[in-house]
Amino acid sequence: MANKKFYYRNKNKKPQGAQTEAVADVIYSAEQLSKTTEEMGICEATCELLLKNRISTAGDLIKRTDKDMYKIQGFNKKMLFEVKDSLRASGMALRVDAEKSGNNKTEQSAEKSKRQKREQSGETNTVKGERQEHTSKFGLADRRADNKQRQTSQSVKQQRPQKPEKLTEPLTIDNWRKIMKGGKWGFSDGFKTVIPAMYDEVFCFKDGLASVEIDGKCGYIDGDNNIAIPFDYDIAMSFSDGLAMVAKGEKCGYINKNNELIIPFEYDAATPFEDGEAKVKKDGKWATVTKENKLTWI
Repeated sequence: MANKKFYYRNKNKKPQGAQTEAVADVIYSAEQLSKTTEEMGICEATCELLLKNRISTAGDLIKRTDKDMYKIQGFNKKMLFEVKDSLRASGMALRVDAEKSGNNKTEQSAEKSKRQKREQSGETNTVKGERQEHTSKFGLADRRADNKQRQTSQSVKQQRPQKPEKLTEPLTIDNWRKIMKGGKWGFSDGFKTVIPAMYDEVFCFKDGLASVEIDGKCGYIDGDNNIAIPFDYDIAMSFSDGLAMVAKGEKCGYINKNNELIIPFEYDAATPFEDGEAKVKKDGKWATVTKENKLTWI
């Protein structure tokens, strides 16, 4: 939630996988592209915001640049880092803005033409010009699966309701809507303001608590706007599976609703818990972690 901070171990070094982001056109497998945002470990609040903007899979994300993501109303810097980390964990990345990549349209057109010629001759792009057949990982089978995935995604989009149903009674606390007034955030139950717009940033309520930010520090409030967990953290994500990812400085850990540190601050990046597991990054490598802090390296 802290918009001015992110949780890579070394801000002066490019994170592992940055080289992949510098490529304008990358071919991914159908399995990678079909991953939903939930399967990628992106938190519920961010997933809901992405879904409202018709972004439900990794295939939807990799079509967009940093600038495209910031065009989403309510999308902030911390969410961008979370999305990027989740993509890297799956071996993918957002597209790079043409101005940042330094490639002009002529160069991109020439590269596309070369790629098409290689595909027509039964080859596809690999590292440093190595060749592989259409039936390989990035071959025809994957492209057919990718087309099927896109058709499925379009079908899902068509089924989405155009307008929300008119409310007949106040929303429950976990469904309270974020509201903004005077540059500050609060909550509404659909009929009236239940939490005044007084915070620099807020996450949706989860398990009866909401992560909020004031002056660059994050904590948690309850439904009566009482401070449930002090503003002691630089980053604080929503509770999920009984734990919440929090960060101090550039290290991440996990706390419970009693503000007890369950997993120490020893990770460079982390995702919310789901079904007893979460993804964490340490020394440039990703692993699956349990609530007992047992790691399985990916």
